[in-house]
Amino acid sequence: MARILIVGAGFAGMWAALGAARAERDLGSHAGMIDIDVVAPTSLLCLKPRLYERRATELEVDIAPLLAAMGVTFRPGTVEAIDAQAKSVTLRDADGRTARLPYDALILATGSHTAPPPAAWQRFLHVLDGATQAMDLRRHIEALPRRPRSTGRFVAVVVGAGFTGLEIATELAGWLRELADAAGETASVVLLDRAATPGATLGDGPQAAISAALSRTGVTFRPSATVQSIDTSARGETIVRVDDGSSIEAATVVWAAGLRAHPLAQAVGRVDADGRLAVDAALRVEGQAAIFAAGDMARAVAAPGHDTLMSCQHAMPTGRVAGHNAVRLLAGVEPITYSQPMYVTCLDLGDAGALFAQGWDRAVLWTGGDAKAVKRLINGRLIAPPPAGNPELALQLADPTPLPVAEPDALAARWRAMLDAAGTKAR
Repeated sequence: MARILIVGAGFAGMWAALGAARAERDLGSHAGMIDIDVVAPTSLLCLKPRLYERRATELEVDIAPLLAAMGVTFRPGTVEAIDAQAKSVTLRDADGRTARLPYDALILATGSHTAPPPAAWQRFLHVLDGATQAMDLRRHIEALPRRPRSTGRFVAVVVGAGFTGLEIATELAGWLRELADAAGETASVVLLDRAATPGATLGDGPQAAISAALSRTGVTFRPSATVQSIDTSARGETIVRVDDGSSIEAATVVWAAGLRAHPLAQAVGRVDADGRLAVDAALRVEGQAAIFAAGDMARAVAAPGHDTLMSCQHAMPTGRVAGHNAVRLLAGVEPITYSQPMYVTCLDLGDAGALFAQGWDRAVLWTGGDAKAVKRLINGRLIAPPPAGNPELALQLADPTPLPVAEPDALAARWRAMLDAAGTKAR
């Protein structure tokens, strides 16, 4: 019996499992008998795109029932080492015991984490890498009104003005304003970044909408700013010192300074500055015929001139393709070429709504409430795992065929139809 081993139970890992189950069904006798195993510390899929939301009611979903319904085995544990030559991994369970687990095809889908701040700063910071950390931030914010009055009680600093930092900062602005108004005080959010513009990695297309949203939500952007230190004042308040000599007293500091792929990637190949593995068009790791990478572990070509981003939007399709290709490898069938020509950007901007853009140049289609409706549909429904009680739907959704690029009017019409079906209409 051949074994496909998938390391990671996030979006890429889950969809790799569903993709492999779909490929095994599609290929039938050509696939032979294949065991599909998912290994991860927990079967709780973290809905990372929702961690910044102050009112999100669901931040994790247990995918064990779904995997079982698809005939996939979930094995709790942590992969600590990979022996590519022997085709095996070293697995440590919750009790600390280790075992070697063989594989015939391996899919690495262990995701990413926020690039860590200096160790001395960590006790002053919130980092949103998981549901527990998101709930810690919620409890911290909700407790602010019970703290003694101070200059920084309703002040927040967000370090990093990329996609994640923008969503956190604009959400915090409305959140803190509500609490400060009730206490008869003033709230403020300061967004720091080394870049000269907020959301610099998103290009020029969204800049006007981002700037307008920051102004509307009251977020102050400090360009070309580097944090020099984070410590406490004589009164016990957190102080963020910036390289221009200024300092900010803030009860809340959130670190959102970019992503790094899981270090397990280093066990099988050369990684880039983000810790990602180079993969070919079939998502095979460079120099490894039986190892695939998906999601934030892989730097793949999504479209000519454009690599995948470390996002749910690319994790799900790369997972599907990696799962299909692992089965096709064992069946001796030509692999599927990964491509993802359709690309959209949907950025939450707090009380200013959101921004919805099309293409790699991020031409803005909708802003405000219309874009916010799209964002809520994506976060609330579209990224959710298929229901365990409907395995046929899961198999259908595991189709690796990419969406074609749509013209702006056609794309807008498609989203209006989805919003109508969900009971939310774009204006």
